[in-house]
Amino acid sequence: MPEKKSSTLILSACSQSEEDTQEYSGIIGDGKTLGYEYTVTKEQNKFSWKVGYKGDISIIEERAANEDDLVNYMNAVNDSKLVLVKLILSVSYFLIVIITTLILYKKNRKMLKDGGVIITILAGIAIYIAFKAPFDLSSSLQDAKYYYLILTN
Repeated sequence: MPEKKSSTLILSACSQSEEDTQEYSGIIGDGKTLGYEYTVTKEQNKFSWKVGYKGDISIIEERAANEDDLVNYMNAVNDSKLVLVKLILSVSYFLIVIITTLILYKKNRKMLKDGGVIITILAGIAIYIAFKAPFDLSSSLQDAKYYYLILTN
């Protein structure tokens, strides 16, 4: 008897209600950074994309021929946003290290001497990330521009 209950439970968990099988319509994704933007909308079984740059919006229906370009554009916009956040955080972190170092310098020079190696390492990491991030941001924005131009021309 226990087998029958467990199989009934499994079958009931696997069945779908009418609400589960209805198609979703609406916005399923969007992103925006430094002038580039996209919005993905699903209506029935069709996807339409609004892609734009500085307010110039184009609506593109997703097809097999442009699907890869649309996904690459979306990834480039999302990557640009992530790298921009990384740049802001690394610069902020570097400023915090500098301010902390100045405070320690004024209050207790001995503590600063003892922690000098750690402070130098932390500052070095922040500088490295802050120096590398603009190149990554430029690359992501170039990718976004490239795919935007492919999609709109």
